[in-house]
Amino acid sequence: MVELSEEQIKALQAKLQQIAGLPPEEQNKKAMEMLSPEEIEFLKSQQQGGGQCIFCRIAKGEVPAKTIYEDANFLAFLDINPASPGHTLFITKEHVQILPQLSDELGAEALNIIKKLATAVFEGTNAQGINIMQNNGSVAGQAVPHIHFHIIPRFEDDKLKLDWDPIKLSDEQFNEVQKRISEKAKDIGKKVVYDMSGKMIEEKKTKKEEPKKPEEMPRVRRRRA
Repeated sequence: MVELSEEQIKALQAKLQQIAGLPPEEQNKKAMEMLSPEEIEFLKSQQQGGGQCIFCRIAKGEVPAKTIYEDANFLAFLDINPASPGHTLFITKEHVQILPQLSDELGAEALNIIKKLATAVFEGTNAQGINIMQNNGSVAGQAVPHIHFHIIPRFEDDKLKLDWDPIKLSDEQFNEVQKRISEKAKDIGKKVVYDMSGKMIEEKKTKKEEPKKPEEMPRVRRRRA
């Protein structure tokens, strides 16, 4: 298993941030050109769970970071290779590689904190806009295999580009991809309960409780004088 020093890891992070800004199809090619054999082996060991994730080390305090928020489950710190001043990374302390693996409870909590952090970054940098980004998988630009969100302050003429060249789809292609995703999304909102062995024992759709109607007050008959 390849081990890198703290300085080597910082240098690797810097290279990965440069690669992350490239189109997905160019990232692997550029990585082979920029990274040393030791760095490539280190990344492979991380992906396979054989090495210590850099974000896990930061969360444990083993690698220093410019922390701006911390609680029992999450940590936010300044990116050492920022796209703009105030570029913040928000991570889970638990090692979770991609967003679909994050529990619903932590996901809801994370979104609430990210919303408040975005306000803090916005006001703390006098930004004119904010980008919130989250990549899943190396082909999508995820440089570190540990779930993280980028909170990037934006300024007039900052020259940061996050756009892409749109592709053309036929009606048939739109319909097909709509059908496939809708099929996978049909269970959203269902509550699944598992027993101790991991077997599903209950599945029901969560329903919003309708507000109760106020009880009607009994009518009081007035007596004639």
